[in-house]
Amino acid sequence: MITEGRLGPRDLNVTDPTSWWGILPSAPPGETTRGILAGLSALGIITLCGCWAALGYAALAGRVPTRTGLAAAFAWTLPFALGPPLFSRDVYAYAGQGELARLGLDPARHGIAALATSGAVDGSGPVFVRAVDPRWTLTHSPYGGAAVAVEKVAAVVGGGPAGTVVTLRVFAVVAVLALIAGALRLAGRDPRRRAVVAVLVAANPVLAVHLVGGAHLDAAAAALVVAALLLQGRTRDAARTDGGGRWAAVLVGAGATGLAALAGNVKVTVLPVVVWLVVAHLLDARRGPRPVPDAMIRLAADVVAIAVATALCTVAAGFGPTWVHALATSGALSTGIAPASLLAHAVHALLGLVGIHTAAETTLKASRDLCLALAAVFLVGLVLRAWRRTPTPTSDDAAPGMVRPDLAVVGYGGLAVALANPVVYPWYLAACLPALAILAVLRTELPARTRTLAATGPLGAAALGAIVASVWLCLATLSPLAATWRLLGPVGLALLVTVVASAVLGGGRAAMVAARRQPAAPTSTR
Repeated sequence: MITEGRLGPRDLNVTDPTSWWGILPSAPPGETTRGILAGLSALGIITLCGCWAALGYAALAGRVPTRTGLAAAFAWTLPFALGPPLFSRDVYAYAGQGELARLGLDPARHGIAALATSGAVDGSGPVFVRAVDPRWTLTHSPYGGAAVAVEKVAAVVGGGPAGTVVTLRVFAVVAVLALIAGALRLAGRDPRRRAVVAVLVAANPVLAVHLVGGAHLDAAAAALVVAALLLQGRTRDAARTDGGGRWAAVLVGAGATGLAALAGNVKVTVLPVVVWLVVAHLLDARRGPRPVPDAMIRLAADVVAIAVATALCTVAAGFGPTWVHALATSGALSTGIAPASLLAHAVHALLGLVGIHTAAETTLKASRDLCLALAAVFLVGLVLRAWRRTPTPTSDDAAPGMVRPDLAVVGYGGLAVALANPVVYPWYLAACLPALAILAVLRTELPARTRTLAATGPLGAAALGAIVASVWLCLATLSPLAATWRLLGPVGLALLVTVVASAVLGGGRAAMVAARRQPAAPTSTR
């Protein structure tokens, strides 16, 4: 945290509105100092990811209690909670958008650069602008009404650029705590499931470094998704109540849909959860004595819940749904780690080899459309699979090996949506991590005769998805440090090779030791 903070802004035209207890430098450090700081910062993140992956493997093998996972989460997250925003300047853009909303300017129609001439009487407008990455000062906000409402409140409470950023950091910490508490509750009372959730979710570097350190609003969206799943799990209990149990189930289900709609008004990428909850309520109606009337009632209740949630967000933000027209803003840039970008580079190179020359922008657009289409097909497949099968209860203490279609859609589907985005960042994983963590445990609890290759051992498909995606995306955010690290010349390159080689050898050794500790599979007596 300290070394990354001392590096200061990458762009010399950007200035921080506060020194954050003296951690942020008032002037860029020298080249040698920057090289050393970049190397130490990258080394810290690599070490953190390696330790977390090892802890996650041990937790999936049943060797880590819940309190150990939570202790690791606290120790690893505390420095990022106290330190300045790191590895992204999005929170400064949030602050500028909140100031726009406070002044009555719609962030979906005005860029943050408008604050240079429309700032508050204290002259803080230019300070908001100078803190934002120059690439985003003229763009419009793609965030929903709930996100704008949070940013607006932060601007009012903060009373200035520095105070607004601090307020957003406090909000991020509270949202992460709510996410962790909800994920533990979603895991039920089984100690092994809770331990895995404590490690794979609470101690995840994505939460520590990016949701807390970067103060991203995805933490609030993820917490609302978990709350919606928890409330959805109460629909069957409500249906069993005497008297108006059927209507109680409808109201509880509509409440879950409303929470998911609130999450979608923070980040649009979680809207598939809303669609799934509507389908889940239709599935429940199909099992009842009056399928058609019940389905119509539940559908109407969900529509009303979505409308009410959207209306509340619109009123709180003070603007209409103009943000829908700005959704393409996030795709204005390209992240090299996005599967769509990797596919575009590969296709462009292959076409060049056979003598077909196309514009890079055309190839990138086609690959982005293809990835989004594949994610949509995958989501539809998950929903159809749940529709064809008899839905199983979604109680907190489901039996070992129980199929959880809700977790499959939110976990696997959410991961597909996150990776299929035109641009991909680590914090996009927030909403799907709790579901993937619980699915990882449920898969390892399947009876041996029903396990597939991906479900055997502590590393099933869900666990691999959570661990690999988290580590890969966290390490990918270190790419800006590479140019700074090269300031050290041959020494920096030798240090990089040493770190990577040590990580590979250490990981291989740990995997071998863990493999030897695994008990042999019982042989059949038949």
